[in-house]
Amino acid sequence: MKRLTRVLALCLCGLLALAGCNGPAPQPTASAEPSPSPAPAPSPTVPPDPAQLRLGWDPTASLHPITGDSQVNQELTGLVYQGLYELDNTFTPQPVLARSASVGEDGLTWTITLAAGTVFSDGTPLTAQHVAASLEAARASPLYAARLAEAASVTAGEDAVYITLSVPNGNLPALLDIPIVLEQGQTAQSPEEGGEQLPAPPLGTGCYQYQQTGDGMSLQANPYYKDASSLPYAAIPLTAVSEAAERIAAFDSGDITAVTTDFTSPYALGYSSCYEAADYPTTSLLYVGFRASGVCGSAEVRQAFSRAFDRDALVSVELSGHGDPSALPVSPLSGEYSKAAAARLEYDPDGAGQLLSQAGYTRNEDDGLFYNGAAPLAVTLAVNSDNDVRQAVAAELAGGLEALGVTVTVNHLPWGDFTAALAAGQFDLYIGEVRLPGDFDPSALLTGALNYGGFYHEGLSGALARWKAARGDQRAQAAHALWEQFAQTAPFAPLCFKQGSLLMRWGMASDLQPTRGNPYANIQQWTTTGSDITTRRESE
Repeated sequence: MKRLTRVLALCLCGLLALAGCNGPAPQPTASAEPSPSPAPAPSPTVPPDPAQLRLGWDPTASLHPITGDSQVNQELTGLVYQGLYELDNTFTPQPVLARSASVGEDGLTWTITLAAGTVFSDGTPLTAQHVAASLEAARASPLYAARLAEAASVTAGEDAVYITLSVPNGNLPALLDIPIVLEQGQTAQSPEEGGEQLPAPPLGTGCYQYQQTGDGMSLQANPYYKDASSLPYAAIPLTAVSEAAERIAAFDSGDITAVTTDFTSPYALGYSSCYEAADYPTTSLLYVGFRASGVCGSAEVRQAFSRAFDRDALVSVELSGHGDPSALPVSPLSGEYSKAAAARLEYDPDGAGQLLSQAGYTRNEDDGLFYNGAAPLAVTLAVNSDNDVRQAVAAELAGGLEALGVTVTVNHLPWGDFTAALAAGQFDLYIGEVRLPGDFDPSALLTGALNYGGFYHEGLSGALARWKAARGDQRAQAAHALWEQFAQTAPFAPLCFKQGSLLMRWGMASDLQPTRGNPYANIQQWTTTGSDITTRRESE
């Protein structure tokens, strides 16, 4: 659920709150009594122009939405490009460039029929060939290759695209929010002085288009966009920022008036000034991994540890509320979340103690610790030392386990040593983070490269395959069965899905509707300060 919070940085706004962040009010001074003067003639009221939206871009990196690797530039993608589908904040795929989708009886061959009448920002009609070429480019790009790894082929028909999978996926549209582009050829994008020439960004079908202005770049309203007349800004200037520190400074000075951030990142603390923050859900999962041998080789122990984690408190305190607590590797905002399965893994200290007893451990009444014979139940929790938030999370989780009666050693490791320890299995538990795809497929954690603990369970693997293949009315039932199997085996312990935040200079706009795929989603529905768009909507 989108949360709107108003954040005032103490360093700047704490002293200015009574003055509306505009500095102290002028103090009255003594003067002679003024002589009467005629009242000024009334003048017509002219509504002020809307506060200008200014965004950042990195001129040293590509603006290509598929092959580019700049996070700053990727944040602009949703304003310029559209996909076949987009995910709303319940992670339900909504058709955009697609009109409909159907799949064959084998679950492998999908037909995506295109919506009629779509054109690129130069007036070129969208064709199935454009879509197929974009998806093929995505299959080879670092950004999208993993989500399309099971796409064996993509071909274009007259008004449809055919995608053949190697493994059935009944929720394929959730992966198809990939930008569809029209390449422009070899026209150069101006880099910073001394940099290499970069190809011009391709054209898109979104509400804005890139326009080169000398050595800079701006966004101009796309005249072919169906709702172009409702856009609150005819143009959006782009400010060059290549480093995180430059972006922070530009936002604080007003050269940039909107940015996105992850408040669990060390860089987020650099943002000051007066701003409002609109949060949006993501698929970035914070979790605890288990080594599937030793102490954590028991399903009862893994379940007990999961029940020792107070996820609500962790999100509220350590993440300052910027997360959605979840005991399952699917967002609680998704229609495929199972509350019944989650309840078996959620915070329950008494239930956790009972599970440890079932696993063969005995609580010592003198010190309150659990023992296996003469040996106390002891574990090592690994965490990377270059992230203060994760270290705070580690301390919170260790406290929950110690309150349960488990002896915990927290191993703080530099990133290189941390990843080496995971690869070598030198941990009992570790704190990890992964960005799951839009369909919440947890395969990477169960059978893929992120299965550091070496976990395998035939029943869970079968339930996972049946859920992936299920479609239509069968999908909800398959999801429930999968998460029930997950709760029984507890291969890892999800903690929460992090939230991203769109920061907007104070009072610029309201009705913000950011999503994971587009922080500026539905910009045409914003109410901008001083804009006549407010009056127009009221008259409608």
